[in-house]
Amino acid sequence: MTMYEKIQYLCDENGIKPAHLCKEAKIPKSTLSELKQGRTKTLSTQTLSKIANYFGVALDYFDTNNVDDTKDELFQKRKLLFDMSKKATKEQLDTFLVMFKAVIDEDNK
Repeated sequence: MTMYEKIQYLCDENGIKPAHLCKEAKIPKSTLSELKQGRTKTLSTQTLSKIANYFGVALDYFDTNNVDDTKDELFQKRKLLFDMSKKATKEQLDTFLVMFKAVIDEDNK
């Protein structure tokens, strides 16, 4: 994934448009436009920090030097589990944790 694709993915997952991100994170819209168009290949650490803080992700999420699609896929799945857990009741979470532990324990045998 390119840096812009990662940002777009986070926007999509959070139901916002990149323009809204720019406004909330206080970064110029042109910054993401240039990145999207490929005229800019990377963003400053300061800008990336603002985006990472906005979404609550680690700064290294945006590292494209050693892009590992498996890592991205795992990140997406973990984020999905986390997002789903926000909607669950305590009882549902308890049930899920028991099931999740059983699956992991079985795979580790």
